[in-house]
Amino acid sequence: MKLSELNQGQKAIVSKVRGRGAFRRRIMEMGFVGGQEVKVVKRAPLQDPIEYSIMGTEVSLREREAELIELFEENNEEQILASEYHGTKNESSDYMSAHRIREKTIKVAFVGNPNCGKTTIFNIVSGLHERVGNYSGVTVDAKSATFKKDGYKFEITDLPGTYSLTAYSPEELYVRDFILDEMPDVVVNVVDVTNIERNLYLTTQLIDLDIKVVMALNMFDELEKSGDKFDWEQLSRMMGIPFVPTVGSRKVGVDKLFDRVIDVF
Repeated sequence: MKLSELNQGQKAIVSKVRGRGAFRRRIMEMGFVGGQEVKVVKRAPLQDPIEYSIMGTEVSLREREAELIELFEENNEEQILASEYHGTKNESSDYMSAHRIREKTIKVAFVGNPNCGKTTIFNIVSGLHERVGNYSGVTVDAKSATFKKDGYKFEITDLPGTYSLTAYSPEELYVRDFILDEMPDVVVNVVDVTNIERNLYLTTQLIDLDIKVVMALNMFDELEKSGDKFDWEQLSRMMGIPFVPTVGSRKVGVDKLFDRVIDVF
C-alpha cells in the first residue's frame, strides 16, 4: 500500500521509501522511515499537496512524492516484531523506533545477459512458461509473478536480457529505469558461468548502483563437463556478493538461490 492511498484521518506504519539520491534522503530526513506511524492530517482542496503528521511534526508532500512511500498492510501485526535494534548505523538509524521491521514480501528482479538461462529459472519458481530462444530480445518486456517460500511472499519480475545498463538500447533503458524507479529489494543477477568474463560487465554496473545483489552461476554443469576449474567462492568474497551455482534446466540450486535472497534481504 502507498502513502498516497491513505484517506484523511487514517494512520499507518511506514515500510520503506523508494527512489534514490537527494530526494530519498530529504524524505527520510522528514521522518518517513521504516517503523514510524504516519497520519493524514488533511488534503488540499485539489487533493494535492497532502499534509501528514509524523514524529510530532506536520509536513506536506506532493501526491507523486507520497506514491514512493510504502506502508504495511492494515492490521498486519505480524510484520512488526517488538525487539531492540542492534544493527549498524545507516541513513535511517537516527529515526529507528524500538521495533525491528520484518517484511513478509520480498521484491526480486531477475537481471542478466540474453541466453543466460534467466527466464528458465523464473519459470521454475513462478510456474509460468515463457518462450525461451537462442537470440537476443526474447523477453521484450517485464514478466511478473508471485510465489511463497519459508513464510515469505516473493514478487518476482523477469526483466529483458541486456548486456549492460548504459541506456543505449530500449532493453538497457528499461532495465535501468526499472531498478532505479521500482527499487527491488534484491536483484538476482543470472550469469552464464561458461562465459563469466562477458557476463561480469553487467554485474559490475549493478554493484555500482549500490543495491543488494545475489548472483546465480547458471549452467554450472556445462562448466564442470568442460573440465574447467573456477574458485567461485573466492571470487564471491572478492566482489562482496553471494554466488550460488545453479543449473536452471534441471532445477538444481534454485532453492539455495532463494535461501540466499532471504539472507541478503
